[in-house]
Amino acid sequence: MTNLHESLKRAAVAGSASVVLLAGGVVAGPAPAEAAALGRVCMVNAPDGVVENMNIGHAAFIVKDRASSNHWIYGSFGSTVNGPKAGWIRGGTWEQARATFTKVNFPGTKKQYYTRYRCINTADGDLKTAQSWYTTVRNRGYNGHTNNCLHMSMAVFKGYSRILRNDKRLPSATNKLPNSYYDKILKNGHWEASHKLDRK
Repeated sequence: MTNLHESLKRAAVAGSASVVLLAGGVVAGPAPAEAAALGRVCMVNAPDGVVENMNIGHAAFIVKDRASSNHWIYGSFGSTVNGPKAGWIRGGTWEQARATFTKVNFPGTKKQYYTRYRCINTADGDLKTAQSWYTTVRNRGYNGHTNNCLHMSMAVFKGYSRILRNDKRLPSATNKLPNSYYDKILKNGHWEASHKLDRK
């Protein structure tokens, strides 16, 4: 599959010189305009989440508002924030999103819970649909096999982006572990390299 970044670069170069071929003939492309902002999604991962040293992990989401230079929605399902099986969602800057996840500890300890994240840009992104899917998954109720933190994160990402929804490299979350999805599937889907979520 063609690399998304290369496709976007070529599209930008083509820009104002583009010509559209239609059945009825040749139609000049639209007047040059400022390129639409890219969408961006990030999966946040707690490698020792759920049960320490079992390599199950826990997933959470961050999604960019394309209408703003620095507004994001972020949250999770079944995390240590707001109870073990509660869904939660917030809005804020990238710095606030990072700080929220960085501050979460394992219950009763000072050990950092979320420690890394992996992102990808998209040419599309619908924040309202992403929020709608968050609500849908939360309202179904938590189930460790069929409606968990990974299901919520992927539902938010695929609700947000038609491109991600149609990406065959991103299969259903059912019967998949968050760590395995993060380490193998996202990597094979050409998401960016994993970033450390360090405390300052």
